[in-house]
Amino acid sequence: MSGYQNYSNAGQGYVQQDSFSSDNTGGFKKPSNHTLRPVTIKQLLSVQQTQADGDFRIDNVSLGSVTLIGCVRNVNKQSTHQTFQIEDGTGTIDAKRFPSEEEDPAEIAAVDIGTYVRVVGVLKQLNSRFMLTIFSIRPIQNFDELTYHTLEVIYVHVNSTKSKSSGLGGMNMPSSASQFNNQYTHHNAGASGSADFMATKILETIRNNPGNQIGVHRDAIIRPVAAATGADPQTVGDLIESMILDGFLYTGEDENHILAMNE
Repeated sequence: MSGYQNYSNAGQGYVQQDSFSSDNTGGFKKPSNHTLRPVTIKQLLSVQQTQADGDFRIDNVSLGSVTLIGCVRNVNKQSTHQTFQIEDGTGTIDAKRFPSEEEDPAEIAAVDIGTYVRVVGVLKQLNSRFMLTIFSIRPIQNFDELTYHTLEVIYVHVNSTKSKSSGLGGMNMPSSASQFNNQYTHHNAGASGSADFMATKILETIRNNPGNQIGVHRDAIIRPVAAATGADPQTVGDLIESMILDGFLYTGEDENHILAMNE
C-alpha cells in the first residue's frame, strides 16, 4: 500500500527513518535516533522515562519518531501553528503542526474535524502533558490503511516484548487456529477447560460474524465461549488478552471490539 514505510526491521521495535532531518517544528529538538514506530495513542500516553530528561520508551525501546492513525476531533488554527485533537479509540492527544514549505496546501486544507488522518511526529511533554509535534499529517484515502496500521502496531509490540522476555529473535505468527492451539496448549495447560478448545471457540465466535468490520464485542465472545467450554469468564478474557499480545487477534473499533487474523 502506498504511503507506508519499510518495516523490515520491526522486530527491533522500530525502523530506520532518515527523512525527518530538517527542523520545521517551531524550535522543538527532534530525537537523535532517526527511527519511526507505529503506535496507538494509549501507548504514547503510557510511555516510560528512566530519568527526567531521558528518552521516552515503549516496550523498553527508545522512541524516535512515531506514526499513528486517528480521527480529528478538534482543530485550533493560530497564525503560527495549528493544533489538532486526535483520537484513535485508545485515547486522545493534541498534535501541533508548524507551517512547512514542503507540505501540500491542498492536503492540509483537507484535514478537518471528522477526518481520519495519518500523523507522523515526535512525542513531547509540556507541564506533565503529552503532545505530538507533527512532521506530517494527511487524510487517509483507504480504510484498509487503518487495519494495516493496527497490525503493524501489534507486530512491533509483540516482536519487541517476545524477543526480550523469551529470547526469541523474532515473531513467527501462526496463520491458523491449529498452530495457535499447539502453542496455547503448551503455555496454558493449567487453565480452566482445554486451552486449545477455548482458542478454537474464540476464533470461531469471531469468524462467525462475517462482514463485521468493527469487531465483535468482548462480552459477545466471552459468554458463549465460557458456556461452551465450562471455563469461567475471567479465564476466557485472559486468553483473549494473550491472543491479542501474541498477534492472533487485534482490536477493531475500540479496545472492546475484537477481530481475528485471517487464516
